[in-house]
Amino acid sequence: MSNMAQLKENIKTFETDAPVTEEEEKALYKIADSLKKGVPCTACRYCTTACPKGLDIPHLLYLYNEYLFTDGGIIAKLGISAVPEDKKPSTCISCGKCERLCPQVIPVSLAFREFTEKLKEDQ
Repeated sequence: MSNMAQLKENIKTFETDAPVTEEEEKALYKIADSLKKGVPCTACRYCTTACPKGLDIPHLLYLYNEYLFTDGGIIAKLGISAVPEDKKPSTCISCGKCERLCPQVIPVSLAFREFTEKLKEDQ
């Protein structure tokens, strides 16, 4: 909140204790389920120092999530097309060095294999 009007609007929102409707609950669960599709990368970049291929792992995982959330939408495809061939997820050698440093315990090599397969299917 940055002004009195916003404060009043927030107070008004929470004045009544009304439970969500069945329809709203279904919508919330649908959104929550869709968020489970991707990988929970926080872009801490701990992984990047260990990658022998010099991959920008957080950026590639961002594009992977974008691809999954949009069922192969245009943004992920445009983004991956801008990545040099030697820095694409297909160049991952599955050494696991990034995975050992990842605080989120993301199976990066698996995500990159899946992303590579999905991109091949789209061609």
